[in-house]
Amino acid sequence: MPDNQKKHDEILAEAKRFRDKCIEVNSENRRLAVDDLKFLSGKHWDSRDADLREKEGRPVLTIDKLSTFVRQIKNDQRINKPSIKVHPVDSESDPETAKVRQGMIRYIEYNSNASIAYDTAIGSASETGLGYFRIITEYEREDSFDVVPRFVRIRNPLTVHFDPDSIEGDGSDARRVLVEERLGVSEFCSKYPSSEIAKTRKTTGNAARDDMDDILVAEYLRVEEDADELIRLSNGETGWKSELLALPPGVTIANSRKSARRSVVNYKIAGKCVGDDSAEFGEVLESSEVPCRWIPVFPVYGNEIDIEGRVVRSGVIRGAKDPSRMYDYWMTAATEEYAMRTKSPWIGAEGQFEGKEAQWSQANRRSFAYLEYKPRTVGGQLAPPPMRQPMADVPVGAITMAAHASDDIKATTGMFDAALGARGPATSGIQEREQKRQGGVANFHYTDNLNRAVLQAGRCLLDMIPRLFDTERVARIMGEDDTITSAPINKRLEQPEMDEKTGKLKTTINDMSVGQYDCTVSAGPSYSTLRQEASESMVSFGQSWPKLMDIAGDKVVRAMDWPGAEEIAERIAKTIPPELLDENERETPQIPPEVMQIMQQAQGHIQQLEAALQDAEQGIEKERIKAASAENVARINATSRQDVEELKGWIAMLTQQMQPPPALAGAAMATGQQDPGVMPQMEQ
Repeated sequence: MPDNQKKHDEILAEAKRFRDKCIEVNSENRRLAVDDLKFLSGKHWDSRDADLREKEGRPVLTIDKLSTFVRQIKNDQRINKPSIKVHPVDSESDPETAKVRQGMIRYIEYNSNASIAYDTAIGSASETGLGYFRIITEYEREDSFDVVPRFVRIRNPLTVHFDPDSIEGDGSDARRVLVEERLGVSEFCSKYPSSEIAKTRKTTGNAARDDMDDILVAEYLRVEEDADELIRLSNGETGWKSELLALPPGVTIANSRKSARRSVVNYKIAGKCVGDDSAEFGEVLESSEVPCRWIPVFPVYGNEIDIEGRVVRSGVIRGAKDPSRMYDYWMTAATEEYAMRTKSPWIGAEGQFEGKEAQWSQANRRSFAYLEYKPRTVGGQLAPPPMRQPMADVPVGAITMAAHASDDIKATTGMFDAALGARGPATSGIQEREQKRQGGVANFHYTDNLNRAVLQAGRCLLDMIPRLFDTERVARIMGEDDTITSAPINKRLEQPEMDEKTGKLKTTINDMSVGQYDCTVSAGPSYSTLRQEASESMVSFGQSWPKLMDIAGDKVVRAMDWPGAEEIAERIAKTIPPELLDENERETPQIPPEVMQIMQQAQGHIQQLEAALQDAEQGIEKERIKAASAENVARINATSRQDVEELKGWIAMLTQQMQPPPALAGAAMATGQQDPGVMPQMEQ
């Protein structure tokens, strides 16, 4: 048997054992997760109770109160989006390159819809206690050789078998992960036509029949380590001994230790399901090394309890299911009782309904314009007409119990009326704000667990970028304000340049292979939301201090999003005195063309005279004018200096005569007279 086939057989057997272990360890979590999802989809009643009531024509009410609590957690995360921020770590890293890496990560998130992956993961965590997203690598386009990372959402968390030995909240210590999917025979043969399974499982042409027997396809990611020796040379360089060909002259091994070279390999395997949970894998479809030192599958957990090594994970609805069932039962009972009162029987003397039985038998279900009866005497007295039993009051007991059940739902989820948007029992704005915050604090661990997963995803991207972006190219980057630009990376300079900030010699622009970088995650509103809030704050502040529009009106208008704001801001900026503007905001005065031409001619004349003066002073022309007397030389020098000074004074006079526009000067004078301490008067 070839070594490659032997290794594949070992991988298939190992993947099966790993999957079986995950299912056995997490069987209870998976069963409860499925029950949670069914309950959330509307299956509140026991099937036997529901069938019995439906046969008897009795109501079976299902009132979905839990979806609101789940949406509250999901949408709170959508408002406070996580953001990855990159920071330089060592002396080799560059702050400008850190900004480029951060922009690249933002663009990767934008281009692969990472926000959808985040939303799906935290949604699954709030529903079942388990959520996942991942990063894959693929070609940028069908006509490109560039490989880029992409975020991928995992809609069904039960298709992920995560390392049960992992204890870190972000899954960074996982050594094995299996992500599976089921494909129909026709779809599998279309995607993997050269596989052995496709050759033996020929399609019949009937898609419905072919897809009845699914094929299990899984990605088995595992960390592999090859023993090696890590060495440090006397010149400070560090590397693996197996890669050392020869020591440079004068360099020795300063230190060494036993270690292992870490890599992550993705084996795509296929097989079939056996029974409900077990599977048999029969073929390795392909294998590839993942350009990352961690497995790029990221868990987002909900509530987590470790009971003697057995971990129980749950979402926000696990503890609220019983109160929700109680609410359904009591509201159904109250509805049924009240509905039955319109069907109360009619009471009459014997014989009063004779001949009209068909009409009276439907009188408690239908509305008739009139009802006839036969008068009867009882004991010589005329019996009263038939009458319906009087209706009783609303079923107060059932309604009260339903209210208790509703309160229990809020208590188990940690969200009360104020957190759900309703007005609570608060008597002041501060109390109402605190009550709203209670719901966020009670369930903040969902958002925080997502931020931990996003932080680990940022570390993986920082580890992937030097491996994937290892050639000279132009990378797309996204700024904090969502503007997309580009920047060169790994660009070699023809001549080294000195970095003004660090003082180091720079040979490459944005070198992705040099330096160490780390990242943090911050969560908050998006840039557009912050801009809108800033605009509202500026307007509010301007109402209390109207002078704000006089000195920073352009800034206020630029923060607004209505059409034409930029043009209006530019006009307002022209009315603000130059002393209050930044250097890059000050406009250069427009010089008339005729003045510009005169100035250019004068400047050329000045240059000629200065050159002549310099030649005279340096003795370049002394050989030519040796015959002249010292008096002539002095006169030439004096005349040249005088001409230069006159021309310089002429240009200065022309420049001073160019006054600012009257509106600008008037506004500056008016502002200066109102408050000379804040805005000095413009010099006349």
